[in-house]
Amino acid sequence: MSYLVLARKYRPQTFNEVYAQDHITKTLMNAIEMDRIAHAYLFTGPRGVGKTSMARIFAKSLNCINGPTSIPCNVCQNCLEITASTSTDVIEIDGASNTGVDDIRELQKELLYSASNSKYKIYIIDEVHMLSKNAFNALLKTLEEPPPNVIFIFATTEPHKILPTIISRCQRFDCKRIPINSIIARLKDIAVKDSITIDDEALFIIAKKADGGMRDALSLLDQVLSCGSNSITTEDVLSIFGIVNSDIYAEIMSAIVNHDAAKIIGLLHVILEKGNDLQEFFNGLLDHIRNILLLKIGISVAEIPKSLLNSFVEFAKKIEENDLLYLMSYIIKAKTDIKNSNNPVLIAEMSFIKLAKISEIKSVEKILEQLANGKLQTGMIATPQANYTPQSQVNSQTNNNEQLKQKIETVPKIQPKIESLSVELLKNNWSLLLKKIGKEKPIVVNFLKNCKIDAITNNKIHFSTNSSLGFNKLKDNKDLLSEIISKHFSLKIPIVFVKTEIKKDESYIRNPTLQDIQEKSPKLAAFIEATDSIISR
Repeated sequence: MSYLVLARKYRPQTFNEVYAQDHITKTLMNAIEMDRIAHAYLFTGPRGVGKTSMARIFAKSLNCINGPTSIPCNVCQNCLEITASTSTDVIEIDGASNTGVDDIRELQKELLYSASNSKYKIYIIDEVHMLSKNAFNALLKTLEEPPPNVIFIFATTEPHKILPTIISRCQRFDCKRIPINSIIARLKDIAVKDSITIDDEALFIIAKKADGGMRDALSLLDQVLSCGSNSITTEDVLSIFGIVNSDIYAEIMSAIVNHDAAKIIGLLHVILEKGNDLQEFFNGLLDHIRNILLLKIGISVAEIPKSLLNSFVEFAKKIEENDLLYLMSYIIKAKTDIKNSNNPVLIAEMSFIKLAKISEIKSVEKILEQLANGKLQTGMIATPQANYTPQSQVNSQTNNNEQLKQKIETVPKIQPKIESLSVELLKNNWSLLLKKIGKEKPIVVNFLKNCKIDAITNNKIHFSTNSSLGFNKLKDNKDLLSEIISKHFSLKIPIVFVKTEIKKDESYIRNPTLQDIQEKSPKLAAFIEATDSIISR
């Protein structure tokens, strides 16, 4: 008999064997017991968490000889056929291979035939999100009012790609990722059944790498068993999957705290010699720092093995939150640089040397703030091992800090230059103000240049303009202009804009008559009469 992989050999056959999806299994079992069975179900969630398995178990529960029952017998003909995917009444369809309208039409024709040996005719469509929009639309009416005793069960990893009109016709169940502890418990149970010896740390590594998928965990365990031994150690798992041991990350963090660049580079070379992928290594280091940060802020982390918990707690006490955040942001940047570089090893070495000297990387603002408060530290990362700095260097640093502090204290503070603003003072500073405003609002400054300074009362500037567009633009930016001018004079200066009308020439008459022309210019009127001219309108 051919070998059956663990993921198929130990596939759940009842709802009680499904791990970490109690919110779904209990609901389905109660629905069966209460005879509240819907005509369409939708199972969503990440890969390998039991969507298709629960669909098959649900089908067995409905079509079992003893059913409908919440616990299928798994020995009757119907249950055995469904388990083997050979039942004529439970049809499993691959949504990725049957995406078109024609496939849905063929399915609709089959619906006309009733179930042969079972109570229900059940269609399980996996990866249903792969159906085309037209196929979904063709399925709408059938899905809303299917023939009697026909049930649809959909499974998908991408529910956002399914039309809302389809989802609204189904009972939706969202499967969650399986916790690490549940995966470990399942793997231990399988190890006992198959007489496999494997230590807890190796199980933890497999469960963590599975990323919440039980099928992935079983496939990984299968791969480890393929090395030819039923006695599996942590080193075997690390070697097979190319995973860096947590002890290496702990040594790197210790070297960063102690500013030991040589040790970090040595550890990096050890990792490279083993053939580990740099991106995966940096991902592991990020995850290690993330766990320390979560412990630092008081959050328990399930991803930390109990044997390593004390080590993480000790690092959490030594390093500040801001420093951990800076380390993570810098490593993320280094990952991008490595990905885009033709010499990733060089980038990795430079990055680790900088991490070892992280205490020297501070913003000017933070240094000035610490100087002003008299709290300048020699290292960004606080560590109890302060005896690494020679006393002479500490004294020299302290003297320099005091001198810088005195210089900062002797810098004269900026005092208000004026107590009140005058038109003459404003005009003297007008060109400089226009330059400052032009940097912020180059369009607005052109309208401001054409304004007239009417008056200044109680430090309030009254501007006027006859441009409607300019008035609206200046009015919208009044607060910003007031802020710039106030900052320039170190004085609160409000601004007011007034729209003025263009004065028209009172002697100008639109569409004048001959009588009007005669009153204004008798000679011109006489000329018009003598030449029999026409006044153009």
